[in-house]
Amino acid sequence: MHYRKKKLCRSWGQAFGQERMPMKLNSMRIERKRVTDQIIDQLIAMIAAGKFKPGDKLPSETALMQLFGVGRSSLREAVGALSLTGMLTVRPGYGTHVAPSPGEPTSKPLRWGMFMSWREKLHEFIEARIALEQTLVGMAAERATESDIEEIRRGLHLLKSPKLTKRKVVQADLVFHMSIANASHNSVLVRFLAELRQPVKNWMEQKASLFGGYDSVFEQHEAVFNAIQARDPAGARKAIREHLEAVGERLTASLLESRAG
Repeated sequence: MHYRKKKLCRSWGQAFGQERMPMKLNSMRIERKRVTDQIIDQLIAMIAAGKFKPGDKLPSETALMQLFGVGRSSLREAVGALSLTGMLTVRPGYGTHVAPSPGEPTSKPLRWGMFMSWREKLHEFIEARIALEQTLVGMAAERATESDIEEIRRGLHLLKSPKLTKRKVVQADLVFHMSIANASHNSVLVRFLAELRQPVKNWMEQKASLFGGYDSVFEQHEAVFNAIQARDPAGARKAIREHLEAVGERLTASLLESRAG
């Protein structure tokens, strides 16, 4: 990896506009090839080295863009990937923080197993989401009212709206999945999915960025909707599992391609 050297920052406070950041760091420039993956590498390395500790708030998006010499979309994609695996937490209005490392005091540096731990956490998230949404969709197929069916249909049709922006596509995707959850009429499980809203949204944003068009996703969503409308719990569970597995495999392959090479 090659970097262009710049003048050494006197302190983290100067680099990020904060008063008490004692560590010094060269400004880093990441080459344009596989930018997102390289940002991920750098953030993981900084966390593992203790430059960002569990519970620490990351510098602002603008500061990180300047530090790495990258664009907003690449940075957001990298942060989204690490949020999806549980390494970072993103909360609107509160910023992005390093997640606490299980079993370690928050004062100690993280000691993740780098690539293997990242891959395992991503796999666990995909596995957990499939298990949860299979349960929800099965209940929805049994319990959905006519108004529930119409709300799910609305979310489905939103994905076919002309000239959808990335933000609106993600919103339509969320509407579809949350409508199914609400149709389960199990408030506890709906709350579980709502708690995963941010990583699920990150998943959807990366899906929209990495895979381009939503045509195949629409077809998979349609299969889920048809099974719910037909009151076929087994068929609905099968359809949602196939959808989430397909997207999860493509997402994992795209995020890990350069590391696997």
